[in-house]
Amino acid sequence: ALSCKHCNRQYLKSMIPCPTPKAFHEKCVWLAKNGARGVLISGGYNAEGWVPLEGFLDSIERTKLETGLFLNVHTGLVPPWLARELGRVGIDMASVDLIGSDETIELVLGIQKTTKDYGRTLKALEEVIPSVVPHICIGLHEGKLLGERKALEIAAGVGITALVFLVIIPTPGTPFQNISPPEPAAVGELIAEARLMFPKIPLALGCMRPRASNRGEIEVRAVWSGVDRIELPSPGAVKAAGELGLEVRRLNACCAVPTEVAKRWSLG
Repeated sequence: ALSCKHCNRQYLKSMIPCPTPKAFHEKCVWLAKNGARGVLISGGYNAEGWVPLEGFLDSIERTKLETGLFLNVHTGLVPPWLARELGRVGIDMASVDLIGSDETIELVLGIQKTTKDYGRTLKALEEVIPSVVPHICIGLHEGKLLGERKALEIAAGVGITALVFLVIIPTPGTPFQNISPPEPAAVGELIAEARLMFPKIPLALGCMRPRASNRGEIEVRAVWSGVDRIELPSPGAVKAAGELGLEVRRLNACCAVPTEVAKRWSLG
């Protein structure tokens, strides 16, 4: 409903459509029978800024009971009652886009919400979901850094299990298609600050980030700055990890899954 400035519905096009609870359940059963171990439940925001999952709660609960799939949900700014319901039906992980600037919220989402709403959402989810993982998009404010450090402070006030960094992509078909993403050095500096703030939880560089334009420099900087995980890393990032003496493991899953789950799924 929001047609967010950085996405404008473009990324929704590549998702597997499940427009009804029945379709959702059938697709998840099919995925489980064909070797899937988990699913990411996502979608566009409603006018209030959350993914409208309320009509799918019974189907989600049934799916969890019948398949045992690991269920990761993009929530958005869910109200407390919906957070409680998501916990009740068996959601394993909540992935929450975290914005640390009121100005950026208004610019990108176009809704009258504040950073306090993000803090309240994280705390509501923390009470009922086993794993809560904020996602911070670096440069979300038209490529500029504004509020990312405030987002780190908000995340530090909650018992999160991992932290994912994204980097804005100038996406064709969006109002941000001509912006310049932040410099790799700025990305690395912010991640290094987060590493010092969160020494005991996994830090990840997620799938949304510029790639060909900087030849993997963002990823290398992220490795130098202390990330534990990178979604679809470049050869340069793998090489940089090896040069630092890090052990490299492959995991066919979302970069935000809990460590104990990641160990079970590791392919070496």
